[in-house]
Amino acid sequence: MKIFGADYYPEHWDRGFWSKHIELMKEYGIEWVRIGEFAWALVEPADGVFDFSVLDEAVKMLKENGIKVIMGTPTATPPAWLVKKYPEILPVDYSGRTRSFGSRRHYSTNSKVFKDYALRIAEMYAKHFGNTVDAWQIDNELGCHGTTFSFSEADRKAFIEWLKVKYGSLEELNRAWGTVFWSQVYSDWDEIVFPINTPTFENPHQMLDIYRFMSDSSIEFLKMQMDVIRKYSSKPVTHNFMVDFMDIDYRKMAQYVDFVSWDNYIATEKYDPLRQSANHTLMRSLKHAPFLVIEQQPGRVNWRQRNENYPASYLSLWTRQCYLNGAMGVMVFRFDQIRFGAEQFHGGLLDYAGRTTKRLVEFSKCKDELGTTIIPNNEVAIYFDYEVEWMHRINQVNRDFKYWDSIVEIYRAVKKLGYNVEFVFSDDSLDDYTLLIIPYALRIPETFAEKVRSFKGPVIMTCMSGLKDEYNWIVERAPRGLIEDFGVEVIDFGAVKDLDFMALGKSLTGSYWRDEINVIDAKVIGATFDGDPIITLRNSCYSECRRYYIGTVLSEDGWVELLKEELEPRIVGEGIEVSSFGLEIEGQSFRSRNLTGLLNLKPHQNAIYVNGRKILLEPFKLLILED
Repeated sequence: MKIFGADYYPEHWDRGFWSKHIELMKEYGIEWVRIGEFAWALVEPADGVFDFSVLDEAVKMLKENGIKVIMGTPTATPPAWLVKKYPEILPVDYSGRTRSFGSRRHYSTNSKVFKDYALRIAEMYAKHFGNTVDAWQIDNELGCHGTTFSFSEADRKAFIEWLKVKYGSLEELNRAWGTVFWSQVYSDWDEIVFPINTPTFENPHQMLDIYRFMSDSSIEFLKMQMDVIRKYSSKPVTHNFMVDFMDIDYRKMAQYVDFVSWDNYIATEKYDPLRQSANHTLMRSLKHAPFLVIEQQPGRVNWRQRNENYPASYLSLWTRQCYLNGAMGVMVFRFDQIRFGAEQFHGGLLDYAGRTTKRLVEFSKCKDELGTTIIPNNEVAIYFDYEVEWMHRINQVNRDFKYWDSIVEIYRAVKKLGYNVEFVFSDDSLDDYTLLIIPYALRIPETFAEKVRSFKGPVIMTCMSGLKDEYNWIVERAPRGLIEDFGVEVIDFGAVKDLDFMALGKSLTGSYWRDEINVIDAKVIGATFDGDPIITLRNSCYSECRRYYIGTVLSEDGWVELLKEELEPRIVGEGIEVSSFGLEIEGQSFRSRNLTGLLNLKPHQNAIYVNGRKILLEPFKLLILED
């Protein structure tokens, strides 16, 4: 990997500490830092008064010592003077309450006043630093803390303008939203309000457009700043995406950044390494290119219910896992552990006394170990769509079902068999993949359905797929556009808690959902104990064009059993992550090799078998095999 670094806040320290910090950075191989993204009040202490002296001195010292700088625009933290002068910039939550000053991310992206001030400070940063810095980050974690959504009057007016562009007329909007239901017909654009604090279910068609609009608002806010930075700097620009975060369409946002960055924090109460891997893969898949982990959890964080202090060896594991999934670099949050502020309990690479920690030592060792950036081979494609995630959230047959959680179950199953995953989107080519999985895809655009029909390999599609259109209406016949290809039609469906059935000679269990399937031209390979089909198989065009349909939600173990029909297991063992790759990036050149990476996810020795060969891996160690 080419970037080893940490997030650094020189403004949190007297200048006398800086030299010691920089010497430790050099000693332990910290070659990149990110600074500046929360420094608005420092740089603009009063309206129109700018003082870059602190950041100037910090950048000068860092650059003189060979440390590269990613500069963040500070718009995530509007200063107190701005909020006092223009309180209307504050966001309004789903309960209709104003979210106040005193934390961070306290703004609406649709406030014209705020956008003007944000653009001004971003332009001052860009004009001042230009190409002096090595890369740029826009804002910080757009949408974090539920701030994708704001329901102020400024947001409402912007939403109406967005709707006018999308629909052109109220007649078309009323049709698309089905407003004849519950007497919601609009005769004037200004009658449209956000359905907050409603007595019961909101209009699902309006809600989908609200999700789209709020996501687009964040993307437009990012684009606005990127445009001004590019007037003054030719350096690459990024934004830090988040773990398990679905409120913004990251695929759409990713097309505007030069490279994807994201913040790798443990997403679940109990650490799940393959869930973290799925997030790495999603980030890589957004541009199908190497990505940067711009914030790596060091050990303890400060924002969980119980903030566990992971041993330093876990930072080595997490860094190696970043590498194995195609990261071009890792930056630990944060370099300097701070004694004050809301994040005072967050760990770092230094302790509270400014001394080195075991975490810093472990991270430094990884720098010497992980010299290149790898590009995992394309093998199994899993279809993913942010709008589908919103559809599941808005209205469901079984509200216990979670789209991303269930996709992670499939991801784990594929990885446990030793294969790579890439997430694909509706506008992606499918040419390079050997197996396609389409899980719980409520809406499948016709353009993608055509690619599925033309795909020359096996396809596995699940329940809930092809059930809705772009307006969030249920279609007349499902799966839309794919009935003939799969040889089945879903004629009804309902929620279940558990569903026992027989398939592939085994007793399996489904959950959440049960389809009533009309088998038209397929073979039943799984059925309930009362004889209803639940898994079907059709040979679509050639012998390799098999089409599986699953009428329920399989567990991870169920997926492993089904996938074995198409994927011969490459490994035997538990607690291992495998990645096969053929390209390494060294500097500006590519090197082609046939390699397999094996990462032990356990804190103790782990015996596994690869192609019948027994391999003993040390705790958290990475082994690279060359075929």
